[in-house]
Amino acid sequence: MFAPKYLELPPGAIGDVTGNASRATKELVALWLLHVCSTGGGFGVRTGKSLKLVEISILPKADEPKRQEARVVLEMPVTEDMLNLGWKRAWSMHYLPYRYVRSSTLPIIALLHAQGGSGDPGVSQQIDTIFHAPASLGDELKLITTSTTVGGRTTSARIDLWDTTHRRLVASGTQVKMEASKSKL
Repeated sequence: MFAPKYLELPPGAIGDVTGNASRATKELVALWLLHVCSTGGGFGVRTGKSLKLVEISILPKADEPKRQEARVVLEMPVTEDMLNLGWKRAWSMHYLPYRYVRSSTLPIIALLHAQGGSGDPGVSQQIDTIFHAPASLGDELKLITTSTTVGGRTTSARIDLWDTTHRRLVASGTQVKMEASKSKL
């Protein structure tokens, strides 16, 4: 299994996570979330700790029922460090793509693992983000991430970021990832 080996989930970490994914898949996704949002002192770590894993599901694709897709849902409040400097009602333009990279990787990990793979998400190749509306301090956000394609050398996912307080779409985007090249050393 491709997972951060130095981390352990706290007891009950996935107890409230809904969805039909196996316990092992939920644990792997939760470990990755813990890894990218809780280690080191880098950018976005404090805000990442407020992400709550809500659902992990493996579902038939609506347009191709013989194929599967993974859906991962996270929730979090808008906190002070997510705001643009000097504004109390704006989403930080530098923060959102960072969170997209982290969150949109999760359904790729879930689907790869559910299909018997290691869950290795690869490396980011392209990230596209569209901003629709600002979110305000204290608003509750829901990140809905869904795998688009998984297989071969590339994978992709889409993400919708909803302000559930005001019932509007804040941002949407896609991420394309590819297999990491093997070291030639």
